Amino acid sequence: MRKMGFSNRWVDLIMACVGSTSYQVLVNGVPRGDIQPTRGIRQEDLLSPYLFLICWEALNQQLQHAARFEVIRGFSLCRNGPRISHLFFTDDTLLVCHASRVDLEVILQLLQLYELASGQKLNSEKTMVFFSKATMEERRVELVEFLGVNEVREYEKYLGLPAVMGRNKKESLNYIRERVWNKLQGGKRGVRELVSSHQYSKFLGMTDLGTVSHFTSYFVSRLQASSCPY
Repeated sequence: MRKMGFSNRWVDLIMACVGSTSYQVLVNGVPRGDIQPTRGIRQEDLLSPYLFLICWEALNQQLQHAARFEVIRGFSLCRNGPRISHLFFTDDTLLVCHASRVDLEVILQLLQLYELASGQKLNSEKTMVFFSKATMEERRVELVEFLGVNEVREYEKYLGLPAVMGRNKKESLNYIRERVWNKLQGGKRGVRELVSSHQYSKFLGMTDLGTVSHFTSYFVSRLQASSCPY
């Protein structure tokens, strides 16, 4: 945090919160014990996501630095477009590079440096590698053995959405419309009356995700309005 420009006073306050954490457990409905954790605050603590982002910013800077000097080579969606080397999600990281041992060695070095600095540890059992169709089978076997992780042949969904989509996005995202429709069908009585016949018939002809989002927002607003006693 000091490297990022936080004042010493702020850093001391945050570390006091991290270092003073204690837990109790319920035994037959009665709180017992005074457990002092060695890993700081618990994951559900309100400070946890912010500290998580601060820690990951160090890894982000290292990966950006390596990509800037083309030590690792990311993926570009189009010719002369920006290259994507990594994406951070809630508690997952997606690293993109060429299927070469040189790129992977650099990534492993950065991850090991991050582990030493943060105290976190890479879980190889939950780590997976995914190759493009153009990668030769011999190269796949070599890199999987080098990394010591499992290979995923095909991603179905990630965070509830298709991990890989072709050109036919309508077909790939059609299940979202079906899920929304099933939710409406199984809702409370009178739900359909809250939606005008025009909006209801419009929903039946939805073909894109933006229209689904618009309809959902409209539907929720009508529900809130109908439940308001004033």
